[in-house]
Amino acid sequence: MSRNLTSSVLVVLVLFLLLSTSFLTSSSMVKKTETPKDNDWYYLPAYPNYAPQGLPDFDQKQDNWKAHKGIYRLIGGLWNFCAPSSLADIFWWFDSKHENSSGYPGDGVDSYPLVRDLQAPGIPTPGPNTDDHNFNNVNDLETRWRLGRGGKELIESLAWYCNTNFCQYPLLRLSAGTWATHLEKGANQWIKDAGLEGRYRVEAIWKPDFPLIASRIMNNSGVMLNLLLYNDKAIFFDTFLGHYVAVAGINPNGSIALSDPFQNEANPTPTAQDHNNANVVSYDIYPVNLTSPFPDTASWWIPEYFDFGIKRFGGIPQFALIVSEIE
Repeated sequence: MSRNLTSSVLVVLVLFLLLSTSFLTSSSMVKKTETPKDNDWYYLPAYPNYAPQGLPDFDQKQDNWKAHKGIYRLIGGLWNFCAPSSLADIFWWFDSKHENSSGYPGDGVDSYPLVRDLQAPGIPTPGPNTDDHNFNNVNDLETRWRLGRGGKELIESLAWYCNTNFCQYPLLRLSAGTWATHLEKGANQWIKDAGLEGRYRVEAIWKPDFPLIASRIMNNSGVMLNLLLYNDKAIFFDTFLGHYVAVAGINPNGSIALSDPFQNEANPTPTAQDHNNANVVSYDIYPVNLTSPFPDTASWWIPEYFDFGIKRFGGIPQFALIVSEIE
């Protein structure tokens, strides 16, 4: 490839990433989605201590949780803590299931080890005591993210376990985000370190079909999807930027409700930190299409998924991480 052609390709890529990041960080998300009146919907159940709406919906846009290596330096970094944020939703939900139902955030009690009291340095919120279900145990702005160095609350600890942005190896300039193999390994290690090995099963599934996802949700498993974004009008790069989400509910007839760590269409909130309160959720509902434009990658897809401001991009579910209790 000639030097001029190489330079042109790099310019196109940088411009594309600049536009992508601009829309990712500034597009207005105000469309409301509501659950259709359909008895076939199933949502992960609520627990009073502390998943009062069902699956939490923690937000990834906190504490400069961005990739800054390589080309991402040119665009000011790219929000990409979607994997640890979605995994935190799932572990927090299971932890809440097994906590004392009469407890509450800030009661100082941490009786189930899947989510630990990580001793956030800020004032306990809501308090009065520190515990695993305080909102600032999800993230505390007093411990800034420094590539895994220093104090870490739940999402940052999971980012370390899952080697997000290769934070365990900061001198390596490899691709940003969270690799599926690191996500699986990190989830298993977290469970083992909590002393719960043998109580949970972690499955990593490429090209997961929709009936499998529906079955797992209806059996109260935690499900994460990696959605490859798809622009059917693109001249270059019709798929890009894989994004992790958690599944909050399912309609096996062909719809899905997501706890999305980036988009909050059903319940827009002023700040990302609002979602550290597990009572604040945005379950965004989408119809699915069982005929995929990339059948070698996925057997189904979400045609109208991601709002980039100028158009909606599709979501291609190329990978699933499923956490299930072993009875």
